[in-house]
Parts: sequence; C-alpha cells; structure tokens
Amino acid sequence: MCGCRKDIGLEIENRTQWHSTFCTSMELELMENESGLNYEKEYSLSEEPLRIDLLIIKKNPYEKIKNELGAFFRGYNIIEFKSPDDKLNIDTFYKVIAYACLYKSETGTVDGILDTDITITLIREQKPTKLLQQLSEKYHMATTGRGIYYIEGLLFPLQIVVTQELDSSEHVWLKSMTRSMDICQAEKLLDSYESLQDDKYHDKARALVNLASDVNTFVFKQIILGGGKMNEELKEMLLPELGELKQLLAANQMELAENRVELEENRVELEENRVELAKNRAMIAEKDAVIAELRRRLAEAGAMN
Repeated sequence: MCGCRKDIGLEIENRTQWHSTFCTSMELELMENESGLNYEKEYSLSEEPLRIDLLIIKKNPYEKIKNELGAFFRGYNIIEFKSPDDKLNIDTFYKVIAYACLYKSETGTVDGILDTDITITLIREQKPTKLLQQLSEKYHMATTGRGIYYIEGLLFPLQIVVTQELDSSEHVWLKSMTRSMDICQAEKLLDSYESLQDDKYHDKARALVNLASDVNTFVFKQIILGGGKMNEELKEMLLPELGELKQLLAANQMELAENRVELEENRVELEENRVELAKNRAMIAEKDAVIAELRRRLAEAGAMN
C-alpha cells in the first residue's frame, strides 16, 4: 500500500514537472506574438478540480500568429498537452471537447463567448495513430504542416500536434519536451537558449533546458564532456557536479602551487646549506693545513734538539 502511494506521488510530481514546463515551451514557441496573447495556466473550468492545461487568449481578435501552431487560433484557445508518459486516445478527445463546452457555458453571461471563437489543440510527442484513424472515419482530416492534423466538422475547430513530426528548426522548444533527444537536437536547444536576448524568456527557457537535460542526461553529458562550444555557466547549469569538480580542481591547483613554492624555498635553503657546508669544509681544510704546518715545524725542532 505504501509503495503504491509513493508511486502515485511520483507520478503526480512528474506530471506537474512536464506540464509546467510545457506551458513555458508554448510561450517560447509563440514569443513573437507576446504582446498579443494572455496565458492562463491550469485554467479552472468550475469549482471542481477540472483544469485546462493551458488557455491562450488573443487580446486582439485580428492578431496574426506567426508560428504555425497558432495559425488557426481564434479568440480563446484550449490546449491539452500529453507528456511522454500520458496517452492520447478517444476518451481524451471527448474530455477536451467537454472542457471546451464547460468553458463556453461558464463565462457568466449567455453566449458571452461564441463557440465559433473557441479552438482546441491536443499536443503529444508520439503520433496517436488509433485516435487519428477513429476520427478520420467520422470527420474530415487535413494537414497543412508536418505534424499538424486538423479535424474538421466538429463543434469546435481542433488540431492535433505531433511534436515528433514537427520541423526541428522551427519548433526547437516544443520538440525538446522528450525523453529521446539526440545530440543534434540538444545542441539546437542550447544554441537557441544562448541566443535569447530577452532576460524574461531566457529565464523561462532555463526551466525547459533543465528538464530536457534531466530526462536526457546521457546526451547532455556527451556534449559537456566532449569539449564543445558550450560556455562554462551553461555547463554548470546542466551538470552541477562540474561546478564542484571545478572548485575541487582549483583547490588542488592552489595546494600544488603552495607546495611548489615550499619546494622552491626548500631548494634555496638546501643550496644555501651546501654553500655554507662548502665554506665550513674550506675553513676546516685551512685549519688542517695550519695544524699540519705546526706539526712539521715541531718535528723539525725536535730533530734539531
């Protein structure tokens, strides 16, 4: 029983980590339209704990979204994200439709938000093949971009985004929400992170980079230890133990320098001792010579007597 509770807790914690970072990735994807969008994370649909992962509201209905993910956005856009551990199936589809209906009905005024002004986006890394097949049997399906599937004929306009199929150069942030990142993809993420000029987005991207490195540790360690162009600050952010190793190395280098100084002092002292010893030996040699001379003279004097 305790084990089950622990697993549930870890599952909730894992889901929270993925979903909070996902909202950040969407803000980064759509940052070119920052001034025209409001983001409301885990928007509460009612007093009950029913929440939309992300609600994106266009401040200006004529705002044109530059990123293809938001090309079909209208005034109110409901986003449902599925982490690599979540499933996207027909029940999820109907649940999100229900979310949209609840959102429409609980605005406080009758027809306060028109159904024609609401869109739904389902996002998942892996392609939900079975769901797409089921929907294609009932509705018309179209795609205008790689990894983006439009389902037409529903109560609300709906798109399914398969991040695995998105263009890597155009969707660096969203494609980083994966456990199967390769070195090329990781380097693109790091380049994009370092090139961000706006401090606000730089801080948001840090959370995304941290998550990507946490769940793709081997790939990022390869980049860090491979001696790439990554700066030291970024290396330490991704691999904190590098900072500790760096401090330890600095301490060892300082100790080595101190030992070298002490060794040099000892060498100088030894050399001085050698010079002093040579002097003493010279003095002793002179004294021995004097004594020898005295002995010789004494011997000569004794012989004369």
